[in-house]
Amino acid sequence: MLNAPDNFRTQRQRVVEAIQKRILNGDLKPGDPLRQIALSQEYGVSQSVIRESLQTLEQYGLATGADQQGFVVCNLGRQALIDAYRVREVLEGLAARLCCRKASLDDVEWLKDAAHQIHAQSGEGSRDERSDLEYQFHERFLSISGNEMLQRVSIGYRFVGNLVVTDREPDDLLEEHLGIVEAVENNQPDEAERLARLHVARSADSIIHHQV
Repeated sequence: MLNAPDNFRTQRQRVVEAIQKRILNGDLKPGDPLRQIALSQEYGVSQSVIRESLQTLEQYGLATGADQQGFVVCNLGRQALIDAYRVREVLEGLAARLCCRKASLDDVEWLKDAAHQIHAQSGEGSRDERSDLEYQFHERFLSISGNEMLQRVSIGYRFVGNLVVTDREPDDLLEEHLGIVEAVENNQPDEAERLARLHVARSADSIIHHQV
């Protein structure tokens, strides 16, 4: 059961994150029902919180409202993932641009260290560990940007990184990650945005040319 939240919005966020994680790790399969009463009891929140949480997951493309049957888990195909990556490309490019002049020395060092950790996990590390590190890496850019609207809008597209492991060379990923960080460190907003968008676009291309 979730801990008692401070407000309705916090309750919803926690429920969304909890159900999203279950979908992404395969505990909930495409077509599985998301029953409001059962979820309300499981997470210790009202049915209204569950209903809004499921509506949010529907906006993310992870759930759909079946006629007379409530919500069910979506079957995410390759095209849906590609579409999400295309939107993510724009959002992460903007985040990298906004990080220029705002990133502290500690931020830059954290990002560089995270890039190297991702590279290390690409070899012998587990998929979950790598996905968590990549999520944290990109989340840090959104946090540094200081743009709350961008952070909220991006939530619905960040999940795509956890759904697939793209067929990318670890050395290429490290070079791209460090290139973005370097552009931010050197206060080069155009270059930071270009490299961030290129990084996401290449990941999308790997999905196009390989079966998900």
